[in-house]
Amino acid sequence: MRISILFLCLLGLSACGNIGDDSRYQFGVSATQDTNAQTILAWKANQLCTGGYQVVHQETVRAEGGNQIVDMHLRCNPYSPSFDPMSLPAIF
Repeated sequence: MRISILFLCLLGLSACGNIGDDSRYQFGVSATQDTNAQTILAWKANQLCTGGYQVVHQETVRAEGGNQIVDMHLRCNPYSPSFDPMSLPAIF
């Protein structure tokens, strides 16, 4: 029983590791360029990256009808588990 619990804990910690190829974890969000485009882009990014994000690059491209689209490429901050033993209830 102890070995299986230890194995599950080690397996859970290994899921938090970095695979190494960060370029495949980049993605983009876009919005039409208007007065609140940055607010919309930040909202979309925060919905996808709950631990924060880094902007890789941002560009504005032309769209139909003379409009423009703001395209922001992001990388989510890596997940880091936190464990505070003092927040656990006292057993004894």
